[in-house]
Amino acid sequence: MSGAPIGLDPDLPLSGIMEEDWSAASNEAVADLLALFNTIFVAYPLHSEFHSRCDFLMKLGRSTQGAPQKGLRVLAPTGSGKTRAAEEFIRMVTERRQSGDEEFPVVLVPLDRATTSRKLFSSILQYFGDEFTISATEAVLKERAYKFLRRFKTLLLIIDEVQHLTSAGSGGDVTDSLKRLLDDGVVPVVFLGTIEGKSLFTRNLQLSGRLLSPCDYRELSSQSATDRGLLSRFAEELDLAIVHKGLMRRPAGLSHPWISGCLHEVSAGVIGRISRIMYVALEIARRRHADCIEVFDLALAVDRWALEQGFTARNPFRSTSPDR
Repeated sequence: MSGAPIGLDPDLPLSGIMEEDWSAASNEAVADLLALFNTIFVAYPLHSEFHSRCDFLMKLGRSTQGAPQKGLRVLAPTGSGKTRAAEEFIRMVTERRQSGDEEFPVVLVPLDRATTSRKLFSSILQYFGDEFTISATEAVLKERAYKFLRRFKTLLLIIDEVQHLTSAGSGGDVTDSLKRLLDDGVVPVVFLGTIEGKSLFTRNLQLSGRLLSPCDYRELSSQSATDRGLLSRFAEELDLAIVHKGLMRRPAGLSHPWISGCLHEVSAGVIGRISRIMYVALEIARRRHADCIEVFDLALAVDRWALEQGFTARNPFRSTSPDR
């Protein structure tokens, strides 16, 4: 977007600033607005690469059906958007295949903390609606999980939050169960998690040896012109998507160098955190009955979300100026 967005200079008063409306009617309107915001998916190169690698893994699994399968490690900092990217991949596959009720081509299983081998197989079964897992042994759960994955023609299993897997389960190291899942030729597996999950793979080279080259996400460096461009384009596309969805009448100008620079600092180059800041800023703007997100809203969003939860130590929207 060319030109400066409204309220670019934090020393100038913003036109039309009002107190936030917390009425019941406003609450309902904001809830609908944010629900629609959650449907926005802005792909950027790391997401596109992830989708391509998942597609390849599915096709590789189909070509080697019944033989030992491969896995893919995808680790990233908290807030990188990896789960959202996985959900978008599932939507794309389902739409492309027009799968029936009896098919689940891609299965996404989120893990709870301290997940053992037994709880892993139980989580897979619960995804398919099998609730009778309380008293079953790990061996029975594994057998049933295998049957469900085959019955519903699953081509790819995505295990989310792998850092929650514990080092031991009732049948031994959980990584041995994961290795066996691949060796048994049931389905290729994508392992999603935070950077803390890396030890899961480094301590078991036999499991790592069954994986393709990692597709880990990285932070975008503010010292790299290329990375700054990636972040700025993501922010601009998100800005335009908000308008396209009818959530705001006008874009906020997120690609402005000063604004994108502030967002880069606050997010530490983690793309998903920008979406979270915009989520909060959008609520503030809507409660003010504004027709676009302004710097006022962004500054408050950083105060309320990023600063309060320790994602940043300062608010650059307040500590820097557009002409720095």
